[in-house]
Amino acid sequence: MQIDTLSEFLTGAGTDFRLYDLGRRLQPLVRADFAAIEAGQRPYPWPLQQHAWLAVAYWQRAGLSQPYIWFLKIPLDERGLLSNGAVKHFLAALVEQLGQEPYAPLSEQQQQQLAGTPFTFQPPQDKLAAFHARLSRDLGRPPSAYYPALLDYLDDPARSDWQQLGLQGLADLAARLGDDEALAAQLRRSLWRLPEPVRLALLAQCEHHPLPAGLVEDLLGAISGELERANPDEARIGLLLRATAGSAPSPGRSNKIASLLALAPGQTLMLTLAARLWQELTEESLLLAYLAQLAERHPALFNGLFAELVSIPALRPLILANLHNPQLPASLRQALGGLFPAARG
Repeated sequence: MQIDTLSEFLTGAGTDFRLYDLGRRLQPLVRADFAAIEAGQRPYPWPLQQHAWLAVAYWQRAGLSQPYIWFLKIPLDERGLLSNGAVKHFLAALVEQLGQEPYAPLSEQQQQQLAGTPFTFQPPQDKLAAFHARLSRDLGRPPSAYYPALLDYLDDPARSDWQQLGLQGLADLAARLGDDEALAAQLRRSLWRLPEPVRLALLAQCEHHPLPAGLVEDLLGAISGELERANPDEARIGLLLRATAGSAPSPGRSNKIASLLALAPGQTLMLTLAARLWQELTEESLLLAYLAQLAERHPALFNGLFAELVSIPALRPLILANLHNPQLPASLRQALGGLFPAARG
């Protein structure tokens, strides 16, 4: 029997599996949605650089053994659909190395051969930590060995050396904030007392997970406090805003983004919005304000960021509907008009 999709291969081999997107940030991908994507019935929802960046965790159905993990970088076509040829190429390499048993042990040479295909990648350490924390939580497994020491540290930051903390412990904490009200309350009490390196690393982990509403409000409030300073630190504002990215869009965050866009945002904030908070740009007024600022103040970034945003299925129809909007600012109309000559060149 010919196997054309990852789902068919994993199901036929008697495994259970979970899927996550690791492109712009960590996001779970529902299996039914992925089946529709594999069938070409819908575009990939979170493309990055014309690829789907997938983490596939699978295990034998007979018992929840240690999951096996693939990190796959699959090209997308101009419509945002998975490249069937690329998937079949990867599956052919997979069957060559593993046969029909994806949990069979691999020799070092086989691992290198499989990693040598153009469809695998190695995530950066911070995203890898976020993925392992989320997978452990989703599978009901305990957090890493670094987690207890982190909880002790949060209880009394002055009692121990923060440099002994592990990144995986911070990732475990961020992954559990949305489910544990007591833990979230403890962090809200401790967050602004943490040494800056610890706070920055923790906020970077928070962007991959939904946060409690109270913590999101604290982070947005900290942005307001930064804006009141004589010389606001845009990098800090961007980090605080990014930390809320895994949480659902909200009026409070939309209003904060609107106010930031009205203040001549720099490159850092514009990149942050496109890379992490594109879901807020599904609000037309925010999208048009963003594109207007991009065209007016950051023309060198316009073509690249426009191409990324228009590739996102949730934004594409809204962007295309406004390409010829006569009410757009002149600078934005000019930037849009220059896209096609740039593409031909």
